[in-house]
Amino acid sequence: MNTCLLCGREISPFSPLCEECTTEIVRRGPSFYHECHRNYEVFAYSTYTDKLEEVIKLYKYHHETLLSDFLAELFLRLYSYFQRKADAVTWVPSSLSSLEERGFDHMELLAKKFAKKLTIPSVKILENVSEGRQVDREKEERKKLGRFVCQKPPPRRVILLDDVMTTGTSVKDCTQTLLRSGAESVFVYVLAKAR
Repeated sequence: MNTCLLCGREISPFSPLCEECTTEIVRRGPSFYHECHRNYEVFAYSTYTDKLEEVIKLYKYHHETLLSDFLAELFLRLYSYFQRKADAVTWVPSSLSSLEERGFDHMELLAKKFAKKLTIPSVKILENVSEGRQVDREKEERKKLGRFVCQKPPPRRVILLDDVMTTGTSVKDCTQTLLRSGAESVFVYVLAKAR
């Protein structure tokens, strides 16, 4: 018997979530949160609360990779409201300690699925050179820039994906790194923005 990862209801074997939980999360967004800066824009699907928070944590920390299709669909829904032309999709990469702990870069998988639907390449451009997990840091420590470097020159227009925007530092750091390395525009799409 297959049960919903969130509420435990019986569901079809092909879906990790029941229809009710799926509908509840989908209905919460896309939000019209929009930051507009000179060379980059930020869009967020919803707030980091309730069932969306649970889904992200299950995917990220409990290896529930079946949820990747659902989360990639949320990115696509957000993108459908705020379409921007881009040459490639990239992501905010995990730190080495997070990669060792999880065994996979959770954002890379989402970026690949998202890029495939948009029929543009998914490219690993950034590297996280910080030590330790972002979630373990104090708020002041999180606000420090300089945790990311470009492994290769970015294309002119880049879509950058991230799961949760807390202080916004990771997104800002990645964006500035991409722009300094040659990108002209960066369009940031995040699943959830912390309140």
